[in-house]
Amino acid sequence: MGRRHWGAPFLAGALLLLGGCAFSGPEDLYAVPKAAEDYEKLQDQIDLIRNSNAEYAGPVSGSNTQPVQLMDLDGDGVQEAVAFFRTTAVDGSPPLKIYVFKQTEDGDYAMEHVIEGDGTAINSISYVDLDGYADEAGRTDKELVISWRLSDRIYRLTAYSLRGEEAAAILPAVSYTDYALIDMDKDNLQELVLLDLNTVEGICQADYYDYRDGQMVLSSSAPFSNAITGLVSDSRPLNGYLKNGESAEPALFVTSNLTTGVITDIFAYRDGALVNVTLDPATGMSEKTIRLSNNISIQDINGDSFLEVPRPTAFPGLNTPGSAENFWSVQWIQYDMAGEAAVISTTYYNGEDGWYLELPSRWIGHIALARQDDSSSGERGVLFYPYTEGAEGEAPQPFLAIYRLTGPNQTIRAQAGDRFVLLTKDDAIYAAEFFQDSGWDCGVDAEELKTLFHLIQPEWVPAY
Repeated sequence: MGRRHWGAPFLAGALLLLGGCAFSGPEDLYAVPKAAEDYEKLQDQIDLIRNSNAEYAGPVSGSNTQPVQLMDLDGDGVQEAVAFFRTTAVDGSPPLKIYVFKQTEDGDYAMEHVIEGDGTAINSISYVDLDGYADEAGRTDKELVISWRLSDRIYRLTAYSLRGEEAAAILPAVSYTDYALIDMDKDNLQELVLLDLNTVEGICQADYYDYRDGQMVLSSSAPFSNAITGLVSDSRPLNGYLKNGESAEPALFVTSNLTTGVITDIFAYRDGALVNVTLDPATGMSEKTIRLSNNISIQDINGDSFLEVPRPTAFPGLNTPGSAENFWSVQWIQYDMAGEAAVISTTYYNGEDGWYLELPSRWIGHIALARQDDSSSGERGVLFYPYTEGAEGEAPQPFLAIYRLTGPNQTIRAQAGDRFVLLTKDDAIYAAEFFQDSGWDCGVDAEELKTLFHLIQPEWVPAY
């Protein structure tokens, strides 16, 4: 079968699907793609490459995965085109190639740079300002941070400046387990934090690279907790902030596996070096962040722009139908630059049904929970009981039920009896009802309960 020819329609489609880079300026995010015919000259250049035994090979992860991407790399207001290929050349050159095309004054596209790399795929690319360079007109440019995938578990990171006639490597290839771009020292430039977890040799540390004298150089390192077995597979490092008096300091939250459970190390820039602020030097562990699983994710639970680490504790069990399931009371812990922990709130967290409830202080330690589900009608409920440790006698009666209602007649079922609606979202209604015969005054009415009830939000994305 002959090789397919993807012409201008494919290129136009790829450009229309192009999402804004996480660090793009407003002109990149809101630029309207031109009509397909305007890219014919760019397509001509790309066809020359493809006709020399090359195929599209866009990055396989990250926020920029299109095979052809538009980005204003030199700050002149005109977007360059970045195209990604895998070649089958027999001359021994690296198989992965990234071409940068610059648009000329007459609308042509000329190949300006080519970056080559070894591996099975281009893993990811980011366009960021690493060096702070600005020309006489005050225009800043972007560097290319490129991850090359050598195998399923081996990656190498490089960074290139495009100011010269040839792309200059300002970060030679460095092996890593994961990495983050973050402005740790608050100089308005991105730094690199590479996570190196070689558990076989016992080297588990975070390496901080900053720009100095034309290169990204290793400035300092900080250890992970002892006894980790690797990063949690479905959890990327999270950029966040820590309180430092009245100021907010950038920090990186990294969750790793233990033999039993998970642990979070929090890295920040303090006194001119990278530090693990939660690490106890006596034990070599961030012991306060240990938990049994990563099912409840780190998030900004109270919306103050600071991340909280969950600390789940099982509610006491009840000898009632539905109580075999484990229910979790979650303390949300906020850390500061000194590694000190503060409990921000305590919640019942229902990840299965997508909601959580802030617990009033008088409830903490004095309630138990059980399930009440009716799968045939699409009704999933949680019953709240008063609980006294060691109490004997008749089984307690619930004082509250919260329901997630789906399917037909959900609106009618949300108003049945003494039920009232807490919140309506997409195809579900969340409702509740109080039971007066429980004999326990919970101290909360319907309006207060509505303020305590929240839907679980999508995974945290830093607001910068």
